[in-house]
Amino acid sequence: MLVVTSLSRSYGDFKAVNQASFSIARGEVVGLLGHNGAGKTTIMKMLSGYLEPDEGSIVVDGVDLSADPATIQRGLGYLPESLPLYPELSVVDYLDYAAELKGLEGEAKANELRRVVRETDLKDKLLAPISTLSRGYRQRVGVAQAILGQPRLL
Repeated sequence: MLVVTSLSRSYGDFKAVNQASFSIARGEVVGLLGHNGAGKTTIMKMLSGYLEPDEGSIVVDGVDLSADPATIQRGLGYLPESLPLYPELSVVDYLDYAAELKGLEGEAKANELRRVVRETDLKDKLLAPISTLSRGYRQRVGVAQAILGQPRLL
């Protein structure tokens, strides 16, 4: 499912990730562990297509991320440490926007929105502006957007 080969990324003279290689099979659950500054966030940003590696390759289901990032990103669920929420949007508007970014439309989108709202217990907060939510509810919104579309890779 996911094959990472010789992944490297530098910030100026600082080598944040140096020749990382690993593979993850379908259904496998893994953790990315390391001390502060070890490159965990940099690896996740590269895996999600938000940051290009200096060297190496990322292949998801046989598709090279550098060749077709949009396709990979639509099948990816990612919950970064600080989720870029839009505070002026209501929960439902934000999730609708996230669903559109993932290519969901029509009845499929409506069904997915109902599913993630149910699974994250957000029904009572759908019309609330994100700016008014507690940290815990903001995290639920983040989880909801990450699982939208039942991504192949979460």
